[in-house]
Amino acid sequence: MKTTTETPVGLEESMAPFARVRLLLTAALVTTSIASVPAAFADTAAAPAVVPALQSWTPGGGTLALSDRTRIVVDGRDPAAVSTARTFAADFKAAKHRGIPVITSLGAAHRSDIVLLHDPGRGELGAEGYAMNVGDRVEITGRTAAGIFYGTRTVLQLLATGDRLPTGSTVDVPKYAERGVALCACYTYYPVDWIDRMIKDMAYLKLNYLHLEIKVRSSRFPDINTFSYYTPAEIRGIVALASRYHVDVVPEINSPGHIDPYIQDRPDLQLVDKNGIADPTRLDVTKPAAFSFYTALIDDYLKVFPGQYWHMGADEYMLGSAYANYPQLLAYARAKFGPNATPQDAYIDFINRVDAYVRSKGKTLRIWNDGLTGANTIPLNEDVTVEYWLGESVEPQNLLDAGHTVMNASDAMYYIRGNGAPDVKSLYESGWSPEVFPGQTIASGQSGLSGAEYSIWPDNYGHETENVTQSNLFMPLRVFAQATWGSPRPTSDYAGFVALANAVGHAPGWGPAWIQPIVAGSYVIRGSQGVLTPPATAAGKLTIAWSASTWQLQPTSDGYYRLTANGLCADMSRGTANRLGVIEQEGTPATAETCTGGPTQEWQLEPVHGGVRIVNAITQEALDASGPAGTVVQQPRSVATRATWSIHG
Repeated sequence: MKTTTETPVGLEESMAPFARVRLLLTAALVTTSIASVPAAFADTAAAPAVVPALQSWTPGGGTLALSDRTRIVVDGRDPAAVSTARTFAADFKAAKHRGIPVITSLGAAHRSDIVLLHDPGRGELGAEGYAMNVGDRVEITGRTAAGIFYGTRTVLQLLATGDRLPTGSTVDVPKYAERGVALCACYTYYPVDWIDRMIKDMAYLKLNYLHLEIKVRSSRFPDINTFSYYTPAEIRGIVALASRYHVDVVPEINSPGHIDPYIQDRPDLQLVDKNGIADPTRLDVTKPAAFSFYTALIDDYLKVFPGQYWHMGADEYMLGSAYANYPQLLAYARAKFGPNATPQDAYIDFINRVDAYVRSKGKTLRIWNDGLTGANTIPLNEDVTVEYWLGESVEPQNLLDAGHTVMNASDAMYYIRGNGAPDVKSLYESGWSPEVFPGQTIASGQSGLSGAEYSIWPDNYGHETENVTQSNLFMPLRVFAQATWGSPRPTSDYAGFVALANAVGHAPGWGPAWIQPIVAGSYVIRGSQGVLTPPATAAGKLTIAWSASTWQLQPTSDGYYRLTANGLCADMSRGTANRLGVIEQEGTPATAETCTGGPTQEWQLEPVHGGVRIVNAITQEALDASGPAGTVVQQPRSVATRATWSIHG
């Protein structure tokens, strides 16, 4: 699309006047509370109330009650099935607040058990489908571990409002192979637990593809380590959780456009226009050093992303400009491909060279479609998967006919943080499907159509906290999951679907939307270097001193706090902004400003060993007492060394 050694008092001790930590689970913006199942959904003759709806349902006319004697039964000789059973058991416990044993002998199954069966011979179930029969016990059969897993998601949804399951049977197979979410953790940082919640909710909705445009902290190229980045350990944790929940993680480093997070300090790699002006957002694809740099980044990423795909973005290379402004591209193309070559051939050539490199690593390349305008003379390699988001002269059917796998990444399914969500009511009631692309609707049933993805972009994230984003995504993801599973809509209108979705709720273990661990009041905030001290006037810096200074902590409706003193609010709005207008730079001093109610004046209190970490709701960096002359600055959680604070009433 950027000097004392006082030990801090622990959080519980710091809140001694309150006797214990109080958890205030704010609901002001949450539209996802568990409601009673509407009467129509409780009818045992009707299809079970799940999202996405089942492909078919043959009712049994009764219900099966699960009890304290219910077990999960699986063949212990099948490691993949056993792993799925253990994940199911953990989620069952999170949902029902009681344990359920896993029995690894199919012969031990009895009434009211949940039996997981792996049958590779059930070809009609495909790679992710399952058969489920509910009688005097539950039997879930999958040809693969993924199929068994999705059957367990159906059971968890059916148990969202009680301990009884409707009797009956289904064969439930997804229509589309890829049902994805694209998260641009670019120019911004979504905490790992936010992404973990996304993964669990995706799996609960039978979504299986997480496309992450994300920066990984590099030891090889330390100059790219400007926040926001994720440590290799954080990435490994995300990938491990996704694997357990049958979500494929696809990494992206966007190139040759939108690559400024990596080359903003590398003018030697930037594309220079005919007036001699270098553009840090564009890689000069004519330079061998540029290709070497990009493939070196790929090598580093593949150490922590073991999946089968690599996404290079490739969108908007000429956004706001034209190839004619960069004559070196035409010269390069004609030197390599002859006098009839066009400047776009240089761009296509770069993609094809990256594709060859990715294939040499055993991966498949994916790109966005908007650079494929047809102005090239050399073809795009056929094996490249194209994610189609913007209507162009080269349409989805053209790409399918040329042999490409195509995913629908329609901008009708875009959530722009700070600018709102798509009109999912209209999308639901119109019956939107992955065949409906921008500018063209294709025939159903074509094997090259892989599915669709819902995209989350940070364009205006300085005006919207991640908690608000998280809340606003609830219904769009459920509408999208319904469309991409491809089953009949469970309700005729959107209002009915909202009621169903609210009844099913979030995934087990998703947790509260947010936690506010301290009640409103007046507090001293103390760190190992002294007391957090406000300035007397606006625009002054927060500092450390040993004088007694108090702050008012005021919980906000979206799960944060405002820190006020002297009529001013602690803020992160001064400094060098990134291209999306946020003060992202590490080491920027925190200030106190006139209170505006803006999101840069909101702060998370994250319990950690010895106290709390105070993290800005927009920059996602922690207050750290490591600045010069006693100033308090922001630092990423992973490198902050003086960011533990105790709160005293």
